[in-house]
Amino acid sequence: MNKYETILSVFETRSISRTAALFNYTQSAVSQTIKNFERELGIELFSRSKNGMEPKPYTAEILDSLRIICREEKRISNIASSLAGLESGYVRIGAVQSISYYWLPDIMKAFSDRYPNIRFELSVDGFSPLRQLLKENRLDCIFVSEYSVPDMPFLPLGKDELMLVTPKDHPFVSSRSIQLTDLNNEDFILSADGLEYETGKLFQEHHIVPRIRYKLNDDLAVLKMVEKGFGITILPRLLVDHASFDIASLPLPDKYYRTLGMAFPPGILPDHAVQTFRMFAKKWTEQNNFI
Repeated sequence: MNKYETILSVFETRSISRTAALFNYTQSAVSQTIKNFERELGIELFSRSKNGMEPKPYTAEILDSLRIICREEKRISNIASSLAGLESGYVRIGAVQSISYYWLPDIMKAFSDRYPNIRFELSVDGFSPLRQLLKENRLDCIFVSEYSVPDMPFLPLGKDELMLVTPKDHPFVSSRSIQLTDLNNEDFILSADGLEYETGKLFQEHHIVPRIRYKLNDDLAVLKMVEKGFGITILPRLLVDHASFDIASLPLPDKYYRTLGMAFPPGILPDHAVQTFRMFAKKWTEQNNFI
């Protein structure tokens, strides 16, 4: 346990339980770390209130110093990793479902063939949870769409078309002309990220109010629901083209694309293994014509 990171986290979260969850510690271990540090300093750092762990008014300078210590410890670790080369390392990746299925296995396999001693941790989730994990520095990079991370450093890797997905026997399949406003009259199945991102923006721009009948947190389950005739949906081509369901996928009028890539935590210098993986993923997508 790094006591400085732990105490800094309690300062920022105002919660022992939240910090314990972030670092996978017990609450008692976090409490004891605070008590031991307060004993070293000879002062109390927090007072308990209904709002959680409230910093004492005189702790601002201590908080600034803790940030400096944590930043410098990270820098030292990065320098050491760089000097050691890629004999060892650990990369924490997050990805949305489509990328985790159809990009990452090939990227990680090719990377591991070249750097067999690098270990990976992969988290698969929606845009919002992944962005939060990145902000909390619990992931080193996330594979998402650019629209979902407007406030974070982003490296574009490729384009992905949004597709209208319907049952095979849906009237849209044989229609010569589909307007986006036609979706107003259809039962719509909402996918994992809801209407917060590109699909919601598309609806808003065209004044579409979908008749949402179902909302699922798994995109493959959404496709199965479409196959069974529960309604239609909009999902990315990267997912739809590789899915083995008896469905129809149609381009939207005027075609709509999302930009896929890697987002990084702002203001954090990546270690050598993470930096090497980022550049490897960029080169892989270029060589496989995803740009």
